[in-house]
Amino acid sequence: MGRRIGVGAFVVLVLAVLAAGFVQARDDSPTYDEPVYVSAGLLALTEHDLAYNAEHPPLPKAIAAIPVLLTPYTLPPGHADGANDERTYSAVFMQAQGDALGAVTLASRLVPLVELVLVAVLLVMLGRQLVSLAGGLVAGALWLVSPLTLGLGHLDGVDLPFALAVCVYAGALLHARHHDDRRSTVLLGVALGLCLATSPLALLLVAVTLPLLALQRRGRGAVQWLLAAAVAWAVLWASYLVLDPSELLHGTWLLPTPYVDGLRFLATNNTVPAHGYLLGQAWMGGQWWFWPGSLLVKLTTPVLVVLVAAPLCWRYAPAARRRDALVVLAVPALVLLGTVMTSPRDLGVRYLLPVLALWCAGAAPVVLLLERAWARALLGVAAVAAAVMLATSLPHSLAYTSPPFVPAYRVATDSNVDWGQDLRLLQEWAPGRSPYVAWFGPRGTSYADVPGARSLDATPVRDVRGWVAVSATRLTSAAPERLSWLRAYCPVGTLGGSVLLYRFDAAPVDGPGPTAPAPFCDGDVSTRTG
Repeated sequence: MGRRIGVGAFVVLVLAVLAAGFVQARDDSPTYDEPVYVSAGLLALTEHDLAYNAEHPPLPKAIAAIPVLLTPYTLPPGHADGANDERTYSAVFMQAQGDALGAVTLASRLVPLVELVLVAVLLVMLGRQLVSLAGGLVAGALWLVSPLTLGLGHLDGVDLPFALAVCVYAGALLHARHHDDRRSTVLLGVALGLCLATSPLALLLVAVTLPLLALQRRGRGAVQWLLAAAVAWAVLWASYLVLDPSELLHGTWLLPTPYVDGLRFLATNNTVPAHGYLLGQAWMGGQWWFWPGSLLVKLTTPVLVVLVAAPLCWRYAPAARRRDALVVLAVPALVLLGTVMTSPRDLGVRYLLPVLALWCAGAAPVVLLLERAWARALLGVAAVAAAVMLATSLPHSLAYTSPPFVPAYRVATDSNVDWGQDLRLLQEWAPGRSPYVAWFGPRGTSYADVPGARSLDATPVRDVRGWVAVSATRLTSAAPERLSWLRAYCPVGTLGGSVLLYRFDAAPVDGPGPTAPAPFCDGDVSTRTG
């Protein structure tokens, strides 16, 4: 009976998250990178163009674009004549959709919603193998009940597919630890190949798998790794050939040429320092504390408490299971975490989705405490609190930050709060107000997309009167020095938590402001807070 209740509750949670995710996928405007990914996926599917988007691999974008083929999408010219720079073409692509933009955007988000649920299902399976079915259900629920994963999981991106592939890899590695045969080796190779076909970070997983297998079986483990690596190499090649068979003719013998070019691009682009912002602090480059700090801000308190405390419960698990968890969960997660934490681009906790998924699986042994009455009570309270917090994040889960880290615009930025998802709300709010607008969103969007709007950037501060609408990211991380003066004034409200609203009855002061935007006004007029 208890098992049926647990499975039933999990199914209800899955359906609720799918419904909430679908509503947000339908209502949220295209975010910063989505037009690039959608157009790249369509070009790969329809014209076998793998050179348009320099961020490789192309497979996740192509899979997400499959439902878009059923919509009245438009692929404008310009991508095949040498003028196919993703920054310009993605803007042209989005503008070309016209009235079909909503349908195209929603269709591109259907596969990510399925991937969001598939990660939860794989976590159930991992937790069941490592601990028990109840432990697996806890792992899957922790993933689903977080506004962080829902906020990112209803968007077309590249981080969620990698999280899914990493979960497949963890399961295959666990199977390979206990089955030294051809089938387990092939499964591990396929899993590594799927990881390679979704993110260049998978090269780290391929490398770390060698010592993990060799430490267990020594020379035979090294042979097993070689065979698995060969299968992974074949899967990576297959992911390119299925999109562009001609790649076999002009690709290198070792790796597909676009994949190598993508590695060069990432090696150059991802080492360029970017503006970072968190908890009222701003910087250029990378800060190691940004990543744990972002999890502290973005994860709800009950989810975070369980994630932190549950791994301590491995002491109650058999020694063999503890070793399994160390190899298939802890080591891959720490390798990925260490790599992300050394990046000079602190752009969003989305980069940690694979790590978070493995962490959720690592929380499965919390169920080993359920024989204690106090543990059942605490977990029950945590479950209810987490569900309530998830509900309160709706319908703006992407902009959610956990109390006491509110309002979100003061503590976080970019894809942690504002990725351009509330353009529709701004367009609905603007008529009759003629606001000055400073917008952050996909390439090709600007204040000109807002009815009656005027450019705040092009207006002298002394001439600003009336309503002002500013993307939170513009204030804190996207060229934040330009609007430093505005951070000294209190906003009178927000749209979706990501667009700040100001109203000026008198000319504001053009002087430097604080690092963090001011808290909300007590009244309906923006005043300088000092």
